[in-house]
Amino acid sequence: MIEQYHGNYQFNEQVIKSNAPLLSGVYYCGHLNQNGSLNPDYIGRASGYGVSIRSRLIDHLNNYWTGVTHFGFYICSTPQEAEQFEVAEISKFNPRYNQRIG
Repeated sequence: MIEQYHGNYQFNEQVIKSNAPLLSGVYYCGHLNQNGSLNPDYIGRASGYGVSIRSRLIDHLNNYWTGVTHFGFYICSTPQEAEQFEVAEISKFNPRYNQRIG
């Protein structure tokens, strides 16, 4: 079961450590639009097994992504659920920092 959306939080280490869980799920890094909604520039997945939403977001702090100011996430019950949801969300939003294949 995918939980409700959590966000939009500022994309910095202190806020990530305070708000991002040590759980599996799908996370979004992006910027806020005029309505205050998050426009995703990158969508990723934390599969669990020692790889959490928090650890992945902290890893991404080292990326130089122009315009990324906020993050949000969904917690997923299983790694398979997170993987399927990530694929669907990347197809839906086509974020600029996700690699394109083909």
